[in-house]
Amino acid sequence: MKPTRVALLAALGMFLTSVSVYSLAPPRGISRGGASAEPLPTAEVVPDSPRDAPGAPTELGRFTDGKTLTVEGRVGNARLARNSNGETFVMLEVKSADGVVAKSAAEVNLSLVIDRSGSMKGTRIRNAIRAAQGAVERLHDGDVVSVVTFDTQTQVVVPTTTIGPGARERINASIRGIGLGGDTCISCGLEEGMRLLGETPGKVNRMILLSDGDANHGVRDVPGFRSIAQRAQRRGVSVTTIGVDVDYNEKIMAAIAQDSNGRHYFVADDSGLGRVFEEEAQSLTRTVASDAEIRVDLGPGVELDRVFDRSFRRAGNEVIVPLGAFTDVDVKTVLIRVRVPHDKAGAVAVASVELGYRDLATGSDGRCGGKLALEVVPSTSEAADIDPLVSGRVQRSETAAVLKDANHLFEQGKVEEARRSLEAREQTLRGEAEKAKKVAHGARAKDVDRDFDNQIAAVGGATSGFATPPFATAPSPSAGGAAAAAPAPRPAATRAGKSAVKENQQEATRLGF
Repeated sequence: MKPTRVALLAALGMFLTSVSVYSLAPPRGISRGGASAEPLPTAEVVPDSPRDAPGAPTELGRFTDGKTLTVEGRVGNARLARNSNGETFVMLEVKSADGVVAKSAAEVNLSLVIDRSGSMKGTRIRNAIRAAQGAVERLHDGDVVSVVTFDTQTQVVVPTTTIGPGARERINASIRGIGLGGDTCISCGLEEGMRLLGETPGKVNRMILLSDGDANHGVRDVPGFRSIAQRAQRRGVSVTTIGVDVDYNEKIMAAIAQDSNGRHYFVADDSGLGRVFEEEAQSLTRTVASDAEIRVDLGPGVELDRVFDRSFRRAGNEVIVPLGAFTDVDVKTVLIRVRVPHDKAGAVAVASVELGYRDLATGSDGRCGGKLALEVVPSTSEAADIDPLVSGRVQRSETAAVLKDANHLFEQGKVEEARRSLEAREQTLRGEAEKAKKVAHGARAKDVDRDFDNQIAAVGGATSGFATPPFATAPSPSAGGAAAAAPAPRPAATRAGKSAVKENQQEATRLGF
């Protein structure tokens, strides 16, 4: 090993034991039940690459910790050059540990909020009714359900009801009686669903919101719906949104899901509603943790630049990101761009991380976390490439943004411009994938491949979706005064065009999860 490398590792060892550089006490963190926070457990370092491999992260640049839920933290660059701009990333990945199951099935509080406006006529309302009944069948005795319908007003079809002997049939009979109404007030349905969920505290809360139209009553703008969704998230309610067919407002439905830590689905054929409702209801019964929240205490001099794709709040130097409930298969990420002090070489503390949650596997409160730091090195030649897993997550956010921008261009009639944007994005992704694969090692190398492959597939699918065949121009009136043929619709106004936009929005929301 080179003498400079030995000296650098020695400096890092001194950093670990030095309280003058950065206090290794836990952040202010989550204190449960009024008890003072205990010291964080020592984070286990998982070496997925050889120590001296080019671009390999140092131990200070990565940690993993936890039992029921695990949190893995990574800095974007384990080594930054002193003459750089100091920009890097903090990426946190939270998921359930392998083989974890809840001590008993999670107690569920589910509200089904269903559009009954006039546009839901025919198979849509019939399939929505069957889907709601299927979700009720998936719930366990002791779970709680409520059903709300909305047009310009709301109707409580099923008040807060505990599942038990005879209750399912009464609930399903009420659901069968849902009829059609007038226009669409999505915010009305959201507010009533939240009110009913609030009647039964202490359970895992979920709302499933279904609509096939735009919001033409009540709140109508995306910022207004984000505000409602964030209020739901603060109350421990995640909202799964389901857009049916091609005429709903995908921006509103995606915003509600994203800001409440829910998922967004596009269902082109209403016959597929049952599958989505039942999957969501069944996943609730497999919940292993709830009320999860990440706290990131930034190191001295570290500046927050951006939190990607998730709502958050700040308390001084602490960034708090709520993540909600986790099933045994959920994986959620937090990506933060920061600027670190880079005026002199040496170890720099980046962040102290704590994950707190309600542990349904043990019936107690859970807590885990770790520390992240990096090295400022004298020259660019000693700096590290971006961590390949962090690179993939950064690119996911960029890919999601390009998909949404391409949608906007397409809806303006700029079809070729939208396609060129997507094609350029695909080229960029292929280049970034090659870079990431060169420095990816060990067990996570397959995850890096899969991440980039999924993004490339999403962009390729969007490009194909916008490959609308050219429309014939409308003929001019003949000299004899014959009427001109009706002009062909713009691509974005066709069913195929609308469907492509909805698919892209669904994919963009998934990529940011």
